[in-house]
Amino acid sequence: MKLCHTVLIAGLFITRLHALDALQVAAVAKQFDNPSGDEQYKARAELNRLVHEASVPGEGDAAAVSKTLIQVLESANTSNEARKYILRALARLGSPDSAAPLAKWLADKNPMLSEEARQALSWIRSPAAVASLENALRKSTDKAAKLGLMDALALQQSASSVAVLAPFMVDPDVEIARAALATAARIGGADAVTTLTKANSSDKLAPAVKQDAEMALLIASSGDPIVATQLYQSSASPVVKLAAFNAAMQSAAPADKSRLIELGLKMEDPGLRQAALARGLETGLPSLLTSLAQAMDQAPKEDRMVVLANLHLLKDTDAAGKLAIGRVGSPDEDERISAIAALGRIGTQATFSAIIDALGAREPRVNQAAASALAGTRFPAAESTLTAMLKGDNSAAKVLAVKALAFRQLPDGNAILLEIVKGSDLAAFKEALRVLYATASIDDLRALCTQAAATENAELRRSIVSICSRIATRLNTDEARELVKTLVP
Repeated sequence: MKLCHTVLIAGLFITRLHALDALQVAAVAKQFDNPSGDEQYKARAELNRLVHEASVPGEGDAAAVSKTLIQVLESANTSNEARKYILRALARLGSPDSAAPLAKWLADKNPMLSEEARQALSWIRSPAAVASLENALRKSTDKAAKLGLMDALALQQSASSVAVLAPFMVDPDVEIARAALATAARIGGADAVTTLTKANSSDKLAPAVKQDAEMALLIASSGDPIVATQLYQSSASPVVKLAAFNAAMQSAAPADKSRLIELGLKMEDPGLRQAALARGLETGLPSLLTSLAQAMDQAPKEDRMVVLANLHLLKDTDAAGKLAIGRVGSPDEDERISAIAALGRIGTQATFSAIIDALGAREPRVNQAAASALAGTRFPAAESTLTAMLKGDNSAAKVLAVKALAFRQLPDGNAILLEIVKGSDLAAFKEALRVLYATASIDDLRALCTQAAATENAELRRSIVSICSRIATRLNTDEARELVKTLVP
């Protein structure tokens, strides 16, 4: 019993420690009368400490703290400077009980206090706070105040605010109208969609905010496919059309998607048309594939580049490969590079072969594009195909495969290159030495030195010795240097 009694007394003592006394707050508020910046800083710190300690979750009482702060706020003895920081403390507390007392401060003649009250009410989640802000907006005649109140209502996101915002959406002042539209968009929901739909059809809507009104409707509907489709078909703004198209593509029925893509492909605006191209490839739109197969040359260059960038989205990889391969021979170097990059993303036997062929191109940028495509391609049989080419009898194919080993390693690639060095194919021999310079290990260098010693042809021997010396320099080890010493006369 004695222990329980002690704990109870201790608990009451702690509760009293965390209670906020109006006299304490008033005393701190009085400190704000001191013109010294240092003293006012101390007053702010002390006020924040008292409020924090009295409102710690589980230990304090936010409602009681708010009541005490309101009491001091309304005291005639409290300066406006102190009121400012008390209002900020009330904003942090966010107690619904303080919403009604704060409402009158929205109309205070001191703009600093009315603004602080507005910000405090922005963070108080209660119908009373929303009602206060809505009522203030209805009565306000000041533009800056209206904009601030709309921002507060956007934070509250209450459906009841949409009706209050409706007349402001068609306000002659463009800034006011845009703010009302944006606020309704952030609130969203059925009421916002209905109200924004009416605003869009109103003859009072300023032409300058028509795009804003349409975008607000799209946002408020959360990309509803019906709303998005209507905006896509009716809007005169390419920006809205593109946003509506992308929204509709997220959730529209397949048949509706195809219809919207078909419409987009006919658009004059490049952004819309190219978005439709990308989506058409992704969905495998038959009419688009037929059109591209027959008339790719006739499409604008920008459209062709978009097609090449999105060919990998096409589920029919054979069709995608044919389109990419068809553009590898383009006279436009940029398009050739894009086509080769597309080959790497598609990853079929045909596209892999086309990449290997591109390694033989004379243009440096095309070579680099082929190297990148080769390194990144996911063609499953890449390694086995290269191995077959390296071990085959076709010299031209062998040279290309050797070039490929500089960008895509094989598990036994260097061993095969060493065998090529021993062979009679001179073109492949020279290419193999070039690749070995970049890839040879100390073991490979040892094998090359042995081959150099065994080579009777003086010219071939000089080539092998030269590459051995360069490899030794690259490896930069004592063993490498000792190996090549035996080769120097």
